[in-house]
Amino acid sequence: MTNPISPELPHRVNYHFFTIAWLILACLYSSLHRVQAAVAAESTHLPLKIVNPHQLPDSDIPATRTPLGLPNDYKPWIARLSNGELLIVAFYGRQLDGKRSERAVFWRSRDGGKSWGERDERANIQGREFALNVLTDGTLIMTCHFLANDRYNQAGYAYSKIFRSADNGSTWTEQRIGPEGFPPGKMTMADWTTFEIPDPKKPQKTLTMLGVSLSHGGKLAPPNVFLWRSRDSGQTWDKKLNPDTKGWIDVDGFFCQSTTYRTASGKLLHPVRVDRTGPHWHIAGTPEKLKTERGDNGDRSMLWESTDNGHSWQKHHGDGRFGHYGEMYPRFLKLTDGRLLLTFTVRSNSTDGYPLGVRGIVSYDDGETWNFQQDRIIIAYVNHGVSGGGFGNTVQLDDGTLVSCYSYRGDDGKPHVEAVRWQLPPSKG
Repeated sequence: MTNPISPELPHRVNYHFFTIAWLILACLYSSLHRVQAAVAAESTHLPLKIVNPHQLPDSDIPATRTPLGLPNDYKPWIARLSNGELLIVAFYGRQLDGKRSERAVFWRSRDGGKSWGERDERANIQGREFALNVLTDGTLIMTCHFLANDRYNQAGYAYSKIFRSADNGSTWTEQRIGPEGFPPGKMTMADWTTFEIPDPKKPQKTLTMLGVSLSHGGKLAPPNVFLWRSRDSGQTWDKKLNPDTKGWIDVDGFFCQSTTYRTASGKLLHPVRVDRTGPHWHIAGTPEKLKTERGDNGDRSMLWESTDNGHSWQKHHGDGRFGHYGEMYPRFLKLTDGRLLLTFTVRSNSTDGYPLGVRGIVSYDDGETWNFQQDRIIIAYVNHGVSGGGFGNTVQLDDGTLVSCYSYRGDDGKPHVEAVRWQLPPSKG
């Protein structure tokens, strides 16, 4: 005698089947994620190269490189916190409900970059191209850009933001740049770095300053460039200072995707990004054919300086020339031995024979002179394709070790993030 089949039995069988299948897939995904994490933790020892050595030795620089995170983590920035930890921030983009969403991811190191903690993705810190600044009191100021097509951007146009942390990056507060104080619907930008000067009212205290400007502003640009000033480590800002930038007008704002460095003498150095399609891009005596390029990979940098704490600016050495076409994303680091290290990104038109990526050069007079051809340090050179390489900066540890970070596009077509430990050799002279 056969038993009748319950009409609900097939549904119960399907339910259990899909439950078991889901559990198997979840286990496989978890195992794959652990494998990826294990691979990301393995270090390599690809050395740094020196092109046209003059004051630096004619030999490779030993290095230890640590891959971080997941494919599509992009454009990292590193900072050394007041408690001695290292913190790297990058951004990660994903599709949510058919729209792109970009947010911050962090990694921490408690041993000077020899090892790194777990990837910490923050869905509530939205934006791209984050930059970490550590103030003298330990406060973190982090700027970023927020694209118009980001799922969480309700403004309908791009703008920049400032994040602030008083607990070494565990928690953050957020402040938007604009729309107050700017023309309606216009894109705002911020410098990646803050700088500090002695407070004129309280010389024993510091004044934190951050460059902010309008991007794509045309004739509106000069009256909409500001140096924000804070006496409480970025909690509040005085936004009134409108510096004299000699009427500078270009596609990007005066304070836009760049940095500002204060020398020992108090002079401010600020490389301005010069757009390939703008009126200032061509370098006298160089071919015009580069105008046939597409996109912004052929932009260049122009160095400006201020001797009055940012109230007025002029081109460095008259013309401001600072590197070649495609060389941008400048970051300054004063080394403990007195040398000034500049790291920057080659995004196109490489002149050193290596693929796109991060480079370094040294100034021996605190930024008064630079040589982009000699003693050129090739920090990262594994990028595949015409974009995706570079961006990162460098910090120095107490023992002189340097830790840099960067992204590169792998042979899988996706960007990846790495950190590298190395030491700059002493100069011959």
